[in-house]
Amino acid sequence: MEKELRKVQRLILKYKSFFLAGHINPDGDTLGSMLAFSSVLKRMGKKVYMFSNDPIPENLGFLPGVRLIKIGKIPKAAYDVMILLESNTPERAGDLKNMDKKVKVIVNIDHHKTSERFGDINIIDNTSASTAGIIYRLFYSMKVKVTKSEAICLYTGIVTDTGRFHYPATNSRTLEIAARLLQTGFNFSRINDLLYSTRAFRSLKILGKALLSMKLAFSDKAAFLTLTNDDFKETNASSEHTESIINYGMMVPGVRISILFKQEDSRISITFRSKGNIDVSVLAKKFGGGGHKNAAGCKSNLPLDAIEKKIKKEVSKILKK
Repeated sequence: MEKELRKVQRLILKYKSFFLAGHINPDGDTLGSMLAFSSVLKRMGKKVYMFSNDPIPENLGFLPGVRLIKIGKIPKAAYDVMILLESNTPERAGDLKNMDKKVKVIVNIDHHKTSERFGDINIIDNTSASTAGIIYRLFYSMKVKVTKSEAICLYTGIVTDTGRFHYPATNSRTLEIAARLLQTGFNFSRINDLLYSTRAFRSLKILGKALLSMKLAFSDKAAFLTLTNDDFKETNASSEHTESIINYGMMVPGVRISILFKQEDSRISITFRSKGNIDVSVLAKKFGGGGHKNAAGCKSNLPLDAIEKKIKKEVSKILKK
């Protein structure tokens, strides 16, 4: 890990232009990591291009510099280095339109254990609770003094990917990094309010649809929630408004695994959460996805009924073990 971090440091010193991208349907960790990294590179006099395949979620519009991210627009010019953040495969970053052919070096920075080593340099640490935590470690190794704006971005990445320091991946190092970020003096209470105490009306409406759909199975150890195309149309909501819905299934006493099926036009997006030793990353990988032990996801081109049946069969096997 330290050896790879030093490689990135040398890379930053050597090259002048950087293309940064995160995963599709960007979340707080992807955006926070990208924005903080971009800010530091610019302070070092580097040319930076930030790309997102999909629009920025409404609840993350407060992040400093977020409007500088180009949505779905790949640059025509070549860049020296491409850095992919929290993308376990290049495809996870979306349609990069052969951007890999325009760069000299590809860097892969991720904290998912299912991440593939597709980069020329791979910084993969599945003991880190977030990619933002890895980015902070890189800054610390470079002796970079993080600004208040950069701290807001990194804190957002950490607090969202740990579920407010609730998920099992949270450790002493996570809390230590958060404490150091707080020393920059930003108003963390306001950030928490924006992230967790403010929710769009259509976000609440789609939550209601999901809760009405919830069903328990396998001796009430599994919760299944479903959102159809009709649900999205009726509430005028989109996928970004479903953030954290999966966690409601885990609130039911006795539930060990929660699964959310989202119909997104012709594709089905499936999100998994679990407790204890139930490794949902293995389940997600069986269907072409990936993630963490207790939080993972995948997508399927099968009809909703067909993929639900297949996944329920696998869940039954897991719970029997």
